[in-house]
Amino acid sequence: MTDKISALQQKIEKNPTQVFHRYSLAMAFLECEDFKSACRELEICLEHNPDWMMAALFLGKTYMELAEKEKAEENLKKALNLAKEQNHDDPAEEATQLLKECNLTE
Repeated sequence: MTDKISALQQKIEKNPTQVFHRYSLAMAFLECEDFKSACRELEICLEHNPDWMMAALFLGKTYMELAEKEKAEENLKKALNLAKEQNHDDPAEEATQLLKECNLTE
């Protein structure tokens, strides 16, 4: 476990509803290729903030890494819809491409 992960976990212990620390922790887990832990933290982020487009996008990408296509599809579609609603073209394009890459689009 890295120092970065330990430091973020300590911050979360002090303030468990702080989603930005959780998101940072998820990114740290991704760097270490601990995909299950990253998914857990991203799911919590989305529970607290369901309109968080980047959390949905990274959750979809992480489920792709775990070969969990149904969960990947659900979160990538959510990210795509949020990106369109929030006028974020680049994340919308990325979500669309990821859906195509894992054969989740028609």
